[in-house]
Amino acid sequence: MKIQLKNEMETLIIPLYGKAKMSQIGIFNDPYAEAMIEKIDYDYTKLKIQQKTQVMLAVRAAILDDFAKDFISKHPNCIVLHLGCGLDVRFMRLGLQVGMWYDLDFPEVIEIKKQLFSETEYYKYIASSVTDLGWINSIPVDEKDVLVIAEGLFMYLSKNELKALFIALKSKFSSLTIVFDAYSKLTARSAKNHPSLKKTGATIKWGVDEPQEIEGYTEGIKHLKTIYLTDKNITKILPKSYRTIFRLAGLFKSAREAHRVFVMKVED
Repeated sequence: MKIQLKNEMETLIIPLYGKAKMSQIGIFNDPYAEAMIEKIDYDYTKLKIQQKTQVMLAVRAAILDDFAKDFISKHPNCIVLHLGCGLDVRFMRLGLQVGMWYDLDFPEVIEIKKQLFSETEYYKYIASSVTDLGWINSIPVDEKDVLVIAEGLFMYLSKNELKALFIALKSKFSSLTIVFDAYSKLTARSAKNHPSLKKTGATIKWGVDEPQEIEGYTEGIKHLKTIYLTDKNITKILPKSYRTIFRLAGLFKSAREAHRVFVMKVED
């Protein structure tokens, strides 16, 4: 299958390839990603995806997978919104029953995904930019618990776009939990020099230093916790060399805060 994607859409290749390569060597289990990079006709070498980037992406994915598994175990009838899903198939990778799971991405991305994986009774696609907030109206309102997952997405949105998204989600659902990764402001500024991102032409628009800044975007947002990519219980999945590097980085605030995962609660 040959694909053609540009700018932010092309960045989905980076985590797909990273997860696949880390799955091949047993660091992260994602047979779906392994199969997809074989099926898709794409020159992965042009993005120059370094192994350290692949490792980081596997760690980030593991954090989000673990959080989702824990949330779903406590709320088995929940609604899950996977925003900017790319070609990730977390729904199938986790293999857990939920009330409904929605994968959202640009129409071009969803069209590719439909050729690879079919929708089911509990797994549906939404073909839309996350910032075109009309997509929210396609989700039926009920009283189920809601989990929103955004992996490698929010840094491509502006602060105003994020504010609008949080406000729209809050107006739709009485209560929801959002788990997402975020760059620090310094990382956001320097990310333009990342070799893989430079190849795609994507632009990093947002970074945040303190989660309390996000709490100020609208009333009802509360920071629940921060999960660091350098946490010992996370880095234990890594080979010893990378485990040591990550844990050393965790000793320095600037490195620890450069890229981490936030969990936020949004309520009326």
